[in-house]
Amino acid sequence: MKSFIFFALLFSTTTFASELITSNYTCTHKDTKLVRQVKIIHKEQGCQVSYVKSFGTVEENTKVLWSANNSTEYCDIKGHEFVEEKLQKKYGWACVDEMNK
Repeated sequence: MKSFIFFALLFSTTTFASELITSNYTCTHKDTKLVRQVKIIHKEQGCQVSYVKSFGTVEENTKVLWSANNSTEYCDIKGHEFVEEKLQKKYGWACVDEMNK
């Protein structure tokens, strides 16, 4: 019974429900060792779009491009526009949304 209560409390905490990645784009370029990731993350309150630059399996740089305190739609729009308009059309990256294949 103690184990059940422990796991119930563990999985009901806000840390497990506070973030939900709704889109996780993995983008590659002609040089397949260059990788970019764009994650659209819905939080308990608001959202963020994070951008990760990698070379092979080594993560070089991560930054938050956009965030909002009271809206998730804002990050959905900005994140998808960034991937489609900038990375794919302007710079020629090939991107796949790992969450929505």
